[in-house]
Amino acid sequence: MARLPFPIDRLPGLSADLLGALRVLPGMAQDTASMARNTAVLEDVADATRVLPELRADMERVAEATERITKIDARMATIEAAMPVLVEVQQHLASLPETMDRLEVRLEQLGNQLEALQGSLEPIGRVARRVPGQRRAEKRDASDAA
Repeated sequence: MARLPFPIDRLPGLSADLLGALRVLPGMAQDTASMARNTAVLEDVADATRVLPELRADMERVAEATERITKIDARMATIEAAMPVLVEVQQHLASLPETMDRLEVRLEQLGNQLEALQGSLEPIGRVARRVPGQRRAEKRDASDAA
């Protein structure tokens, strides 16, 4: 404990309590100075913590964005699972022009065969129209269609 700069206990009329209190003043002054030095850094801490509310808002936005990532990840997994099928479809689509060309040729051949069949059935149709009762059936079908 530090001593007072003068012998205070020799002053007349001072009570022992007052003398005791005066004796601790130098130690209190030193302790107070030490607290001031040690707490000076708190001002810097206060400056640094002023941004915490803004940082909290930023972190909330980051959290929302990362929630979307999980949804996107799930969608990407679905697409990835479908890739083998898509590749197979793509391979089939690559052969589609050739298939369409062959189909067109076959349809043309079928059309030619149908024309030939129709031509060969015309004589049979003429004979069928001469069968008794056919003209009445044709007139009845014509009136029903009108």
